[in-house]
Amino acid sequence: LTRGSFDGFLQSALVRSSDRSDTDLVLLDADPLTDIRSTRRISAVIANGRLFDRAARAQLLKRVETALKH
Repeated sequence: LTRGSFDGFLQSALVRSSDRSDTDLVLLDADPLTDIRSTRRISAVIANGRLFDRAARAQLLKRVETALKH
């Protein structure tokens, strides 16, 4: 995908997932069919109609780690 087509796809996915609360999507940086380790290369997650990019996921994980320490 080109950057423009990816942005269009992402916008479409966000609109569709916000219409359905059961739609989640994980966007990977590489093809897991050629290398299963690519499943660890997560670019973004859409869950419950909300986009979690790398920064948002890092912040969320930090909050979870902090909560688990207490």
